[in-house]
Amino acid sequence: FNQYLRWLADHENSNKQPNAHFRQQWKSMCIPSGSYDYVIPLEYSNLFSDDVEQRINTSQKLMGSYDRSSDPRKQASTLRAREWLSQQDSKLIERLYSIFEADFALMNYSNFSHPDFPLPLHDN
Repeated sequence: FNQYLRWLADHENSNKQPNAHFRQQWKSMCIPSGSYDYVIPLEYSNLFSDDVEQRINTSQKLMGSYDRSSDPRKQASTLRAREWLSQQDSKLIERLYSIFEADFALMNYSNFSHPDFPLPLHDN
């Protein structure tokens, strides 16, 4: 995992990254040329399903996460990410965060180290 994170950080602007899931998402989402009403992370899309359904007048439910927990802070992927990332060098994590900062802002994610990751940061 550590070697992959280092490779990812070292090749941030490279076309060598074969899997689009691990690239900066804002580059592939056609923003600002796209017209989006919502950009909702999969981890908590089911929480917004009723609101979206009502606003766009449809009975189609959002897919939601594959995890059993509806609380994104307790989903298996979040718990693994928090555990694995906490074992990494803090400078590497800061570097990755700076690379993917636009994605974090787009998806309204908090930083890895925030206790409510991946939920959005709220002003007090």
